[in-house]
Amino acid sequence: MNDALRLLRKFLRGYGYDIKRYHQYNLLPIANLSEFSSLSRLHQAEPTPGATAAELGRLCICLRTCLRRDEQARHAPAFAGANRAEMVFRCVQSLVNSINHAIAHHLDVTIELRVLDDHSDEAVVAQLKELCQKSACAWLLKTTRARGQGASLLEQFEYARGQDALFYFCEDDYLHEPSALLEMCRFYRQVYKMCGTHLLIHPQEHEFLYTRHIYPSYLLLGEHRHWRTISHATHTLFLHSATVKKYWDCFANTQYVGDRKRRRLGVESRTTNLLFEQMPGFAPIPALAAHMQAEGCLPPFFDWRNLWERSNPGQ
Repeated sequence: MNDALRLLRKFLRGYGYDIKRYHQYNLLPIANLSEFSSLSRLHQAEPTPGATAAELGRLCICLRTCLRRDEQARHAPAFAGANRAEMVFRCVQSLVNSINHAIAHHLDVTIELRVLDDHSDEAVVAQLKELCQKSACAWLLKTTRARGQGASLLEQFEYARGQDALFYFCEDDYLHEPSALLEMCRFYRQVYKMCGTHLLIHPQEHEFLYTRHIYPSYLLLGEHRHWRTISHATHTLFLHSATVKKYWDCFANTQYVGDRKRRRLGVESRTTNLLFEQMPGFAPIPALAAHMQAEGCLPPFFDWRNLWERSNPGQ
């Protein structure tokens, strides 16, 4: 984009408009649109060739946690009126609630919880284990090989690369609706069974999709909510391990997240967001989780306060 267009773009943004490259966010027609129109009735659909029960019958949740004294004050979510420790424990509790909700509603998927903890304080690890014990699935808490966000990201993706299962990669500051895992898993399986293609799911929309980075999207009607096509997300993703294996180049450089010298190599735009050029990606409307990192990260029209109260580990 030349200087003249940049100047015009800056001027137009004040009036709610933007300038995009010709091929950027160009919506292509969906070849099998008639199949998508009945998406809400297809949870019992016959699988397409290659979509076997073994591929979609196991869900591994990789939760990355980190709570050290030197980290807590710096990352406290001031808008929630809580320190980072309380926020993390409520978010983990909400994830456990979502696991138990999926199992209670007879989701025909074997769920396992794998916590990758980045050298948290001993008291924190003990409390994380107490929360995991509330889950109705098998779980494992493992200390990461090395410290740092990049190291834990790489370790979780390396693990998934050698598996054959659905994966939900999640950070410890996402507050989940009880139905989050159940709905993401069912939606993934529905689309895959219809189209025979893997996809990406991010559990929420971002506020800036309504303010700064507006682009056209398809809207699909699922069983309980709409799903919007997206072209970017954080590293919190619901996908299949086959995607990690096939597009490893989109995951390898996440090891540089948090690296002062090479952190630009690990940002989403240079790693996992490149996946949206290879396969469809979706976010639910309303959201199924809220990123509690900062108030600006919250999805629009989302009653996070009510969910926050319902995710109290002490209840």
